[in-house]
Amino acid sequence: MKVLITGITGFAGTHLATYLAKVGGVEVAGLDLQAPAKKVAAGLKHATIHCCDLADAGRVQKVIGQERPDAVVHLAARAQVAGAWEDAVAIMETNVVCTQSLLQALHQAAPAARVLLVSSSEVYGKVPPEQMPIREDSPMKPNNPYSASKAAVEFIGLEYFYAFGAAVIIARPFNHIGPGQRGNFVVPALASQIAEIEAGLKEPVLKVGRLDSERDFTDVRDIVRAYWLLIQKGEPGLAYNIASGTRHKIKEILDTLLKLSEIRPSVEHPRELMRPSDTPVVIGDSSRLRTLDDWRPQIPIETSLRDALDYWRRAVGL
Repeated sequence: MKVLITGITGFAGTHLATYLAKVGGVEVAGLDLQAPAKKVAAGLKHATIHCCDLADAGRVQKVIGQERPDAVVHLAARAQVAGAWEDAVAIMETNVVCTQSLLQALHQAAPAARVLLVSSSEVYGKVPPEQMPIREDSPMKPNNPYSASKAAVEFIGLEYFYAFGAAVIIARPFNHIGPGQRGNFVVPALASQIAEIEAGLKEPVLKVGRLDSERDFTDVRDIVRAYWLLIQKGEPGLAYNIASGTRHKIKEILDTLLKLSEIRPSVEHPRELMRPSDTPVVIGDSSRLRTLDDWRPQIPIETSLRDALDYWRRAVGL
């Protein structure tokens, strides 16, 4: 079986490739803007990686025609919530156009491929606490450009499912964390600052957003196990939440990271880190996923946070 991963050198893409490298009988290929520079990463050494801009429809169709994958996991996207309003047009253009380009190429060159479109729990928007945990039948109410782009991506996938019978499955992962994560997400934002303070590269001041928000965190290594399950057993045309079903306050995340360190920094809350449409509580229900198999998160959050912090310690040279 050949699995093609878009965004293969990214956070989840690297972990998925690493996981699939251990699965017998799976050949891994990938698309990425930055290949082959990151090919040395674990799990990518034996993958065939094509440097390809998904917005280039001709190039995408050529690569799909060459690889003819049995399954595709579409991870490539601009995953940006913080600051999304300032980059709204680029986020929509990238996520929507690239998905349309990929699905059209698959329709023409590999119509039998199973396609896992990775959306986001952000599509649900602000859900009242009394409606938690969030199920897949909760209406989509995107409240930022990123979540709107992911809702659009889902509809593009359904377009090919209803029009051509394409085997498109939708994954809606909730917050995922672990080693290798970068960007303006809460765990790497906190872990990177702590590592920099430990290394003497930053004054002992942590800049954080809201600490009272509650989120459903799952280790990325558990998330990619769910992706593989959906590739094999997911029902086309359906969306599947991937979540732990447990909520953690951001303050709890911060406290746990600090327990793993000897520093005791002061904490500041800059206005730019306080999101105007922040959702106070998010908990996901992954019962639909668990009907396919007894998937459950296996990695404790303390392990995820320790591994994330150790990743940033290596990154800053500790």
